[in-house]
Amino acid sequence: MSNQPDIRFPLQNAFLEIMRVEKGMPHKGVDLSSYLLLIDTLQKGYGLTSRNELLFLCKKLWLKPFHLKNSIMNEQVLEEILDRHLGIYTQQDIFPPADKKTVERKETNTTTNDKETKTPVTETGKDDANNNQESQKTTETIMEEEVGELNFYISEVKDDTGATATDRNYNHLFRKKNYTFDNRYLPVSRRFIEQTIRSLRYKVPGAGRPTVDIPATVEEVARKGYFDDWKLREEDGFVTRWTLMIDHEGSMIAFKDLTDAIVESATTGNVKNEGDVFYFRNYPSEYLFTNPEHTRSVKLRKLITSPSRNILIVSDAGAARGYYSEDRVRKVFRLLYQLRSHRIAWLNPLPEQRWKGTSAEKISTFVKMFEPGNDNSDHMGNIIQFFKTKGISNIGQ
Repeated sequence: MSNQPDIRFPLQNAFLEIMRVEKGMPHKGVDLSSYLLLIDTLQKGYGLTSRNELLFLCKKLWLKPFHLKNSIMNEQVLEEILDRHLGIYTQQDIFPPADKKTVERKETNTTTNDKETKTPVTETGKDDANNNQESQKTTETIMEEEVGELNFYISEVKDDTGATATDRNYNHLFRKKNYTFDNRYLPVSRRFIEQTIRSLRYKVPGAGRPTVDIPATVEEVARKGYFDDWKLREEDGFVTRWTLMIDHEGSMIAFKDLTDAIVESATTGNVKNEGDVFYFRNYPSEYLFTNPEHTRSVKLRKLITSPSRNILIVSDAGAARGYYSEDRVRKVFRLLYQLRSHRIAWLNPLPEQRWKGTSAEKISTFVKMFEPGNDNSDHMGNIIQFFKTKGISNIGQ
């Protein structure tokens, strides 16, 4: 690659242009540290085999969730900027040095054989001519496949040990730094989920921690004539009232980390939750389960006839697999109608654009359905606003 321009310079120009594009945006996804991390990763050998691999790496570093629906900076704009600055690497007929010699040798043999085929030949000569023609077609096919692609190769350079650079193992270079890969699906942070859950709290008299009641203690001492103990009183405290219905297993396995974070935020912490957590698969029928293993259950009728409460259903409603099921829609409608005395919201782990054409799109007409959004959006916060309103459900009485 000594004759080719250093890839760091066009990437630097692309990085500076992206920063200029983001200049007027309220949130910035590109900073100097992300560019340095990109260069460091390229130097370790990743992202140099194809254009798609390099684009994938840049998108992971420079595209944030708030870029998805942004008109100023999005995936298409990023690709256009990178393609423009990396245009010098898009070459016609790029071959490593050894491959070029092979092609030239094949072309020479083809020319010679073409001249020989002008004279009468035997049956063996005909076979040779056919083989040469097939070789020429193969060479032309290879050249056509290579046109317009971004290609990188590392030339063989002798080192002190006498082994070529392509024969060496570079795995040890990746051990210089520890890279942590987090495969959990959490479109919003755990902290954001906790804040959202706790923001829907209710003040309850006597639900707080016990404190010393000075007036009552003085009155007790005056009545008895001596002091033996402090009089205590309970302060007013706050509780949450989240009843969660969690769809799990099946397609919801991909969102297990999200559902676990929601359950943990509602059931643990300083604020007590007075609701229940139920589990089901696809849609509840006669029973709801009180543990993920489905070993303990309660009748759905018990929830239906309970006093009015806030119920949050967490399910992809068929959007994860991208299909429409009339049976599922009908049974979910029946469930929502049975729970019409309660205030129900639906959290779909998939973004709204994935609902189209699936059961989720139809179900969203029966109940208020929300997407998780991200830490910079109000999607989950809108669930709190919905529960605070006086409306109950989209299903008629």
